[in-house]
Amino acid sequence: MCMKRCVLVMVCCVAVLMLCAQEAADPVLLTVNGIPVNRSEFVNSYHHNIKGDVEDRISPSDYLDRFIDYKLKLAAAQAAGYQLPTSSDGRTVTASSTVNVADREAVYQRACLSAGSQDMLCLAQILLSVDSRATATGVEKVRQRIDSVYQALSQGADFSEMACRLSDDATAASGGMMGWVGPTQLLETVEREAYALRSGETSRPFLSVAGWHIVKVLDRRPATSDEVRQWFLSEAAPQQLAVSMSAGDALLLKEYQEGLLVSRMTQETVYEQPLPEEKKLKRYFKKNKKRYGRKLKKRDFPRFRDLVLADYRLQQEQEWVVSLRRQYKVRVDKNILKTIE
Repeated sequence: MCMKRCVLVMVCCVAVLMLCAQEAADPVLLTVNGIPVNRSEFVNSYHHNIKGDVEDRISPSDYLDRFIDYKLKLAAAQAAGYQLPTSSDGRTVTASSTVNVADREAVYQRACLSAGSQDMLCLAQILLSVDSRATATGVEKVRQRIDSVYQALSQGADFSEMACRLSDDATAASGGMMGWVGPTQLLETVEREAYALRSGETSRPFLSVAGWHIVKVLDRRPATSDEVRQWFLSEAAPQQLAVSMSAGDALLLKEYQEGLLVSRMTQETVYEQPLPEEKKLKRYFKKNKKRYGRKLKKRDFPRFRDLVLADYRLQQEQEWVVSLRRQYKVRVDKNILKTIE
């Protein structure tokens, strides 16, 4: 009896030591609304989203503010009832998931129901992302880059090759291929632009909450067509069934799935709200004229209206984030943050 107790104590001690070792290897860096975020998740997000030369790269401590804003928006989305995509038995689909025929059929039937009388689109895209805190100058620089991409495409450049080399989207590795998508599966701005195209057409560059896009409709067919059904039942990867895009490892897929919730919540809270009155935009333009050039006058407003509207919406988004910081508690372990390079 005594020996059994000793063995049980030893097993418990080993389990505790293993748990402590695991926590020590990947400690909790911060909590947002009581939900812990491990060091590894933050590091993965930092290295995945921060590009460029070492001289231009921001530090982890500077990136932390952006990451917290993202997690606050996620908390708001989850509080509003949005959930990560799941398979038919309720499991969240991960990069390593094997999706069985029943799961595929269920996803396909949901797609048919969502599409209704509208076609499904076989879509590809090139995305040049814009940081949520970018200035008007930053947005304009990315616009100039996407215009150059569009010019190259107009002169015969291969869309797939350009997406592989230049797109910031998770689909870049597959040449921008998103597979078959339908209504409600895309950001509203992307959906509107994509459904305005005929099969084989490529959009002009347009701006969404994610950045500057160029989308190409490779094909469009009814959801009930054999081609669409075959893709869902046999060709679509698990990641595409979950989020209509390919993704890398499980952490990247989780980040992308959460990003869909954040984008949807941001669209609903800020960008799908009624347009501000023209006089408000004009006042904003007058107050911030230096952003758009020197010695500008009121008559110059129409020329910059779209950019002014984007900046105005960005300001509304930032005000929303400020309110979320008041609503949700955030705690950061600064000692752990110092260990991240």
